[in-house]
Amino acid sequence: MAVEVDQVMANYRDSGNLKRRIGIYDFREPRFDPVDYAAALLDGLDGRLVLDVGAGFGRYTRRLRADFPTATVVAIDKGPGMLAEVEAPATVADARAIPYPDDAVDAVLAMHMLYHVPDPADAVAEFRRVLKPGGTLLASTNARGDMAAMAELWHRAAAPVLGSGGYSWDGAIRGFDSASAPALLEARFDSVEAFEAAGVVAVPEPAPILRFLASIQSFAGCDDAEMAAILLAAERELEAHFASHATFDFTKTLVFYRCR
Repeated sequence: MAVEVDQVMANYRDSGNLKRRIGIYDFREPRFDPVDYAAALLDGLDGRLVLDVGAGFGRYTRRLRADFPTATVVAIDKGPGMLAEVEAPATVADARAIPYPDDAVDAVLAMHMLYHVPDPADAVAEFRRVLKPGGTLLASTNARGDMAAMAELWHRAAAPVLGSGGYSWDGAIRGFDSASAPALLEARFDSVEAFEAAGVVAVPEPAPILRFLASIQSFAGCDDAEMAAILLAAERELEAHFASHATFDFTKTLVFYRCR
């Protein structure tokens, strides 16, 4: 099931859903902060113009502003509510229509957002347009098949409510995941380097998992009653799981692409 643009915008009306999803990764081993990883892949940005596209509530924006105090780091997001926590400069704009001229910026970040764009190739082309010759795009996504145990839990709980063709986040990101991203990036950039960070998320109780599942309601296109039924089914399965297991485990593999 494809996720429609209005479903994405509803999910990102504010930062709440995203923060609930991010929270589950506190249980990842080895401990890992994608903001640290991204910052380490970028250098020489002092005095430069950087666009953080799909900035959300500004995790990467704030880090780059701290690391490169003389750079101008602009947060860009299509959702005005997501930018409410970000200090200026911040701009509401679509990734496919960035309000900067050709060859204007030194670096673009696109952190876990391109799979939400209806045609990621259009956004990649737009990033290339605004970048100066020799500029850098840093993009990230998930590995195909990532979080399989979570996807399977969702499917078992949701299929009786929504039918077998309901939402799957693995399917939802296929437009820009580890299998599809390289070709899209290599079509526009001469150099595409891939960096992978793998780990296991071992959640010690049901609550963070249920919060994660609840946060995707608008992606799944279900109403409150349907979501309540899904969460009840998931809670029952998790109770049975934790009766004999200390943790609920799933893989988490992020892939970063540095493109020039």
